[in-house]
Amino acid sequence: MRRTQIQLDETAYQFLKNKAYVENRSVASVIRDAVDEYIGTKRQSVKSLRDLKFVASGRSDPTDPRSGSVHHDDIFVEAALE
Repeated sequence: MRRTQIQLDETAYQFLKNKAYVENRSVASVIRDAVDEYIGTKRQSVKSLRDLKFVASGRSDPTDPRSGSVHHDDIFVEAALE
């Protein structure tokens, strides 16, 4: 990634700053996405935890010794030693 500087008028800057605040992102991230959209490139990026829809999407029984969400380290070691 390259670093660059731009100059914005106050209205554009305030718009970007507010958008970044509302989306819980940095101003730089908002600008990068706008540039990507303008030039027609599409990056896969995570903007916030809400974008990770799979987080907490399943359920498990913590008393089950094979429950991956609770005993993941034990299961990994067991598989690695096999």
